[in-house]
Amino acid sequence: MKLEEGTVDLTKEYHHPVAAVFAAWSQEDAQRQWGHPGPGWHMDFDRFSFAAGDTDICRFGPEGGDEYLNENRYLEIDPERRIVYGSSLRANGALTFAGTVTVAFDKHGEGTRIRLVEQGLYFDGNDSVEGHREGWQHMLTSIEGWLDGKAK
Repeated sequence: MKLEEGTVDLTKEYHHPVAAVFAAWSQEDAQRQWGHPGPGWHMDFDRFSFAAGDTDICRFGPEGGDEYLNENRYLEIDPERRIVYGSSLRANGALTFAGTVTVAFDKHGEGTRIRLVEQGLYFDGNDSVEGHREGWQHMLTSIEGWLDGKAK
């Protein structure tokens, strides 16, 4: 068994207020848009319940390819300040990732600075810190596009 541990630590600034950036995380429709992996992939929530103690369940994957199951259990939600959740990812039923994610929101001038920290274990070479870093960078950029689109 191969086991990799690691941390993804990213900071991103948005020219939108904290309330708008927090809404991108707290609303199912928003997450469906900025969290979607892209053309040729599907993404569906079995359950979306953004509340401390509740769990989101999301299935995604390339059309006709592997099926991924992401479960996020919210440990703390401090509106417009911090989200903390435990997360797991399975590929075709096999656990590939387990860890915690913290997203901190801070006012930065007229906008928002977020810091996302994922600490986790990546199993059997089927997942990696680098893969998650690239995925998070893509999603944080997608949030910006979602926010810009809503502002129009």
